[in-house]
Amino acid sequence: MYCKRLCAILLALAMGYMGNAQISHDGVQRGAISGPKNAVKFTLLSLGSGSVRVTYERAVTARNSAELTVGFIGWGEDIMNDANPQGLLLKAAYKWNLVPMKGLATPLAGFYVKPELVYADFDYLFEEHAKHTRQAALLAECGYQALIHWLAFDIYAGVGPTLGNGNAHNYYHSFMRFPTDGPLAFTAGFRLGVAF
Repeated sequence: MYCKRLCAILLALAMGYMGNAQISHDGVQRGAISGPKNAVKFTLLSLGSGSVRVTYERAVTARNSAELTVGFIGWGEDIMNDANPQGLLLKAAYKWNLVPMKGLATPLAGFYVKPELVYADFDYLFEEHAKHTRQAALLAECGYQALIHWLAFDIYAGVGPTLGNGNAHNYYHSFMRFPTDGPLAFTAGFRLGVAF
């Protein structure tokens, strides 16, 4: 009985997916993506906090895309805290393009919202002392990404709950806690990259 219900649900989902991909009267595939389907972006300001963050974005449907960010903490110069951070940052997000950029039918351009899961694991090294930090956050973000030919410009901001052991500098190489020892994380920034 349970197996039959599961098969019926899967069949209904598959039929719905195929229905969305049918050809319309003008011969253009409904929901088709025109323009770039991939982007590689860099968070340039992160270099001033002692890390390099690289984001890969891939169009999934005509209105959705997925992002994966890897941050190498320790690459760059930490001018904010005068420390020597070492570690790794991982971010994963799924974007909904709510208002596409005029003239482009790609989820890589326009106003979007996205949930983003962030995990940072790093050490701050002060002279001979080290402070190990693990912090995670689930952020609700909104932003706008513009595409000009192959150039991508992405500006964003977000807030959400966070947990972890924290550190005295209140900076986690992708977000800050608010208040300093509070349960909320805040993020904002911009990325530059290439779309293809």
